[in-house]
Amino acid sequence: MNILHLQDEPWDSGIAHYALTLAAEQARRGHRVEFWGREGSPVVDAARALGLKASGWNRLGVLSQLRRAAEFNPRVINAHTGSSQCLAIVLAAGRSCAVVRTRGDARLARATPLTRFAAARTSLFIAANSALEASLIQAHPRARVTKITQGVTGPDIAPPLPGQPIVGMLARFDPVKGHDVLIAAMSKLKETTPNMRAACAGSGTLLDAMRAKANAAGLGSRIAFPGRVEDPGAFIASCRIGTVPSLSSEAVSRATLEWMSAGRAVVASRVGGIPDLVEDGVSGLLVDPGDSDGLARAFSSLLYDPGLAESMGRAARLRWQEQFSMTRFYESTQRAYDAASSNLPS
Repeated sequence: MNILHLQDEPWDSGIAHYALTLAAEQARRGHRVEFWGREGSPVVDAARALGLKASGWNRLGVLSQLRRAAEFNPRVINAHTGSSQCLAIVLAAGRSCAVVRTRGDARLARATPLTRFAAARTSLFIAANSALEASLIQAHPRARVTKITQGVTGPDIAPPLPGQPIVGMLARFDPVKGHDVLIAAMSKLKETTPNMRAACAGSGTLLDAMRAKANAAGLGSRIAFPGRVEDPGAFIASCRIGTVPSLSSEAVSRATLEWMSAGRAVVASRVGGIPDLVEDGVSGLLVDPGDSDGLARAFSSLLYDPGLAESMGRAARLRWQEQFSMTRFYESTQRAYDAASSNLPS
């Protein structure tokens, strides 16, 4: 199948990672895949690094875009943003081609004259989580909607839990990610759990500010800030549990799935698509966003009960294997593509 992905965000994000991992797996499985993005963006650079045929379409005029699409002759055009959905509709006009809109946006879908116009010309909506699925069904009741949660590749064998009680966070330093909530939770545990440690890997504009905040709270020796790690798998293996204390967003939560695939229980916020991933009390613990008291209690219960952390970690890995593996992600998407394009002329 010829598949054209459109993803025009200028930065790396969960939505971009969803598109990139899917496109790379489709190409690996033998499909002809092209990835169009914003020239000069890290998304297009990442697509090329994955071996995909990637192009920057934003510098082309509409006629050039139409000509290139005609040469490629896609059976499916998968748009991953609202603006790229508009382009997909233009490129597919008059062609035997299905327009698929994957919605992994932080904002829920809503009906406006423009979105209703686009929905009427879209063969299928793919929702990345249950909340987005429900909003699409409400906004566009006549549209075809299916939920496909992202999958990730994980280790063949889950690494053993380390002896030291370390909670790990793998995220860019951005206000929405909740680093300050983690620091507040660690402050509450400073006296009662002196052996507990945290490690926050990643880069971003708030890295220095969060490091200073931890030092000011007397946690300089208890929270490590290693920056961007070259081997996320090794970082995850060094931690007993993972945390995703985000304040909002997380429509697609790659970090949650990476922790789960490594057999780590996850303490996370009830935001976005995370409740679709983590079974509260089974494969991890969920807390309200911004609830540092709840985060502290969850950390304490898992870090000082290795048996509980291990059993929840096993449940997390099993859940990843059964529902969020790369194979399941790919196969679910291809079935959706087949359904969306089944009535088109060959």
